[in-house]
Amino acid sequence: MDEILSKQHYRRTFFGVVALVLALALVTRFFVLPYFAPAHALTSAALFGALLDNLVVSLFLAVFLGGFVFWLTPSIVKRSAIDVVAPKQINPLLKSAASATRSWVYKGACGRYTRATTIPKLAEAARTEGIGKDITICILNPKNDDLCAAYATYRRSLKSGNSGKPWTRQVVQEEVLATAVTALRFQFSEPLLRIRVFFVDHFSAFRLDISDQYVVVTKEDKEASALRADSGTYFYDSYKDDVRLTERQSKEMVCCGKLEFAGPLDEAKLREALKCSGIFEDAKLVELDMARLLVAINTPSDPY
Repeated sequence: MDEILSKQHYRRTFFGVVALVLALALVTRFFVLPYFAPAHALTSAALFGALLDNLVVSLFLAVFLGGFVFWLTPSIVKRSAIDVVAPKQINPLLKSAASATRSWVYKGACGRYTRATTIPKLAEAARTEGIGKDITICILNPKNDDLCAAYATYRRSLKSGNSGKPWTRQVVQEEVLATAVTALRFQFSEPLLRIRVFFVDHFSAFRLDISDQYVVVTKEDKEASALRADSGTYFYDSYKDDVRLTERQSKEMVCCGKLEFAGPLDEAKLREALKCSGIFEDAKLVELDMARLLVAINTPSDPY
């Protein structure tokens, strides 16, 4: 029941079916049954009295059973609750969390959704509320060619890898660099945002988005369900600890602090940002598609 009522598209169908069944039951009881068995005919007063009697009994049983189940449920089970999120609900869930949180942690590979949606939403919320936001981003190390090549191979093996641009080592590096430069851009242009970026030398099939309210665990497949653990539960705390361990094993992006951003980035400003942050070698920039990289930064697309 919790699984049905927690999802809007399931909830509408459920209440629609219940209303239909209730209407059919009332029509059958008031009109069909008395037609074939006149002795079972009910007046409105008799029906109202029967409904009140049943309501009292049902209310007593519901309260008694609910309290009994709550008393029997171990505390460790209550703290270990984790919910399954339907694919259609992932995007609204992440956007809702970004609008209400004071901090955000992302751990994944390229961070396309983070640069396209999460960071702008956090920046908008910070300006509206006048309250600072802390953002931590853990993504792949773009200098690690073998790692980026391995991740590109993994992405090509997925169902989602058959659509859009083919995943190569260069494409992975461009996506990671686009996220890192976007973080730099917002860090310097939005004084209420404090953004830290860590480069990781391994990748996982799962992505973590952690807000103050809950953590959402997703995969690259758009049709795959997600997992949600609310703040205060065992899994929420465990995922936050996992990110802390990742940070300790990763290299943090450090910038020279002399960047200024105004309007869309051009190639000169992009090269300046990459040089200042030291996140990619100048000699290897010729291997990348600078035009495609600029598009990923200036006009990012929401993967959902």
